[in-house]
Amino acid sequence: MVYYLRDGEWHGVNVNAALKKNVGVWFARVVTLYAAAIFLFLAYLYMIEPLDHIANFGISASGAPESVNFLRAGPGALFTGLAITALYGFARLSRLVACLWVIVVFNGCVVAARLTGIAMEGVTSLQLTELRDEGLSWLLFVAALIAHPHR
Repeated sequence: MVYYLRDGEWHGVNVNAALKKNVGVWFARVVTLYAAAIFLFLAYLYMIEPLDHIANFGISASGAPESVNFLRAGPGALFTGLAITALYGFARLSRLVACLWVIVVFNGCVVAARLTGIAMEGVTSLQLTELRDEGLSWLLFVAALIAHPHR
């Protein structure tokens, strides 16, 4: 407790509680920047060089305008929207928790889809690498949501 004199009366402030609240908010904000960086990178890959990106996973598209535009309008637009959501949560503290929920739910669906794919098609080293990265990111997003002091 830190005490100070105001208007002739002594008032106490619990510095630990104030510090914990501030640290939790900033941790959540930094995590939203991390999410924005990931989603911006993925948006770039699907919007700017979609054929090269999917080739890394052994997937090919015909190169016809429809197939390339499908990648841009699908995953490219989705990751762009998630990046904007993360940046909005960082910029508007009053919306941070709502934006974190969107990120946590979306990334949880990605992890669930990855696990479903592994169960249905089998395990490969590339799938396990992707699962590790997606799972660790999801845990970080959940930690940020828990660390943020809800009002």
